[in-house]
Amino acid sequence: MGVCGSTDSPASLEERRRAERIDQRLKEDQRKRDNEDAKKMLLLGAGQSGKSTLFKQTQLLYGKKLKREEMESYIPIIIGNTISSMQTLVEKSEDFAKEREDGKKFQHSLPDEAKIIKMSDKESIDPQLGAAIKKMWDDPGIQATYNEKHAFQLIDSAKYYFSHIDRIAVPDWFPDEEDVLRSRARTTGIVTTEFVVQEHHFKMFDVGGQKSERKKWVPFFEGVDCVLFVAAISGYNKTLFEDGVTNRIVDALNLFKKTVEEKMLQSSSLVLFLNKRDLFEEEIKRFPITISPPLQHYDGDGSYESCCKFIREQFENLVPPQRTVTIHITCATDRTNVRVVFDSVREHVLNASLEAAGLTAAI
Repeated sequence: MGVCGSTDSPASLEERRRAERIDQRLKEDQRKRDNEDAKKMLLLGAGQSGKSTLFKQTQLLYGKKLKREEMESYIPIIIGNTISSMQTLVEKSEDFAKEREDGKKFQHSLPDEAKIIKMSDKESIDPQLGAAIKKMWDDPGIQATYNEKHAFQLIDSAKYYFSHIDRIAVPDWFPDEEDVLRSRARTTGIVTTEFVVQEHHFKMFDVGGQKSERKKWVPFFEGVDCVLFVAAISGYNKTLFEDGVTNRIVDALNLFKKTVEEKMLQSSSLVLFLNKRDLFEEEIKRFPITISPPLQHYDGDGSYESCCKFIREQFENLVPPQRTVTIHITCATDRTNVRVVFDSVREHVLNASLEAAGLTAAI
């Protein structure tokens, strides 16, 4: 009994290839239409405003989940953040002990652990280094130095990583989403994410906030549906990382003013995130907001609500009457807060697009 095989004729093969080409072209056309229909959202703000944290949080909430290899790429960043932050605290502890009248309270009492930390290459945390960091973090002198962090440059996530050092120092440690979210790496160039929420396509661009990166912003101003400007209100008692002199609220206000006045962004919706509300609430318990030059004329009480309201007004005063700005007080590391705020922003962007197309009345 024979077995009959069949082969496609040249005509049928050509027909199949033609169908595949048509299918590919249709997919490319659909991608092009999706790209054209996407609402373009541009994240602007100074360095260390929490802009990139907001970007990552949005990506985790609405975008594609990070693959294992992407998560793995954050390991050296997190390790570097943890070690360099403790090295900074040890250095400042010793400096304050020598330079300040009350220096004795800043001096750590762990010379052996300090040596281990100082000699680290910032590439790995073995059990010995992990134990040294943990012990140093509990030292009263280091705690006193940490409370003076407004006087030097220290990443906001330092406390988080020190508190999780037992887990991070384990040989087979692998970061979770919270570890990744808290990581700090300077944004250079442009980072983009795309996501779809309820059949609406969004593209979000995160650009570097350091002064040297701001000249790269201009090419991305064209066709922006919404500008998301991020300012850290907790920076009222801190200076810029770049120069160690300029007050961060001064820089944020100046940068926001330039953004509002940018001709290419006049038709874009404007949303302002006054970020790091959790850190701000802690800082105002110790330092009045009047220590920031633009806030010196504040004469209200020291309550969180009153201080937030006053800072909000300083930004609102920079927006001309004919333009609308939507303001949110945020904590970019709080996923629930970001979800609520971004849902509001998403509706705002969609309504603004409909209004611009004449499909709905302005509210």
